[in-house]
Amino acid sequence: MIKLLTQPNSTRKLPQAIILTLILTSLLACGMGITNNNTSVAVPTTEQRQTSANKLPKSISRKLLRDASKRSGLKTRDLKITQVTTKTFGNPCAFQFGEICTREYRPIPGWEVVVKVKDKSWTYHVNKSGSQIILDPKVSTNQLPKSIADKILRDAAQRSSLPINAIKITQSTQKTFSNACVLNFGEICTQQYDPVEGWVVIVKVKNQSWTYHTDKTGSSVVLDPKINATLKN
Repeated sequence: MIKLLTQPNSTRKLPQAIILTLILTSLLACGMGITNNNTSVAVPTTEQRQTSANKLPKSISRKLLRDASKRSGLKTRDLKITQVTTKTFGNPCAFQFGEICTREYRPIPGWEVVVKVKDKSWTYHVNKSGSQIILDPKVSTNQLPKSIADKILRDAAQRSSLPINAIKITQSTQKTFSNACVLNFGEICTQQYDPVEGWVVIVKVKNQSWTYHTDKTGSSVVLDPKINATLKN
């Protein structure tokens, strides 16, 4: 285009309308080039920034999946993290899924993570360093350690005078008891939060269902005192 304009003789032979058309075409082409260059360095969108902020470190992801694998009995490759949300938990009670927590503000930054286990979704709370990984106690993993299961069955057999093979554990649910009083089926307990991790276990004895509370190690195995009272009578 520039070469054409610098040749006076050639220009005189072209109609003025064609020259104007060529000039406009050249200007439009330059404008499109500038637009394309600008879009190539666009600022990341809010959605992109959020995805980056919510990214869970690989070391924590592996640790979390190993925990879910151990509880579910599945291999880690059969589990999938489906959602990660950055979150600041108000205090340790809220972080540990406490149902009744004070308004005390002792923030714990971390993540809320959802893991797909077969057709279920398990929710975890994880602190920033990954040193604490807490599964929602409402999730039933049914992975009661055999040593604790055997201890409960022996206790139920002794109380009922039935052979162990006539007794069956029908349900086991992980639970974080707010304190030792609640673990022991206390009817009047303080609101002190001194968490005890463990299980609620249902045992079928003849046509009855007995409820046990046990801590994580199985050192405390407690039968619902209402059941115990009927046995004594």
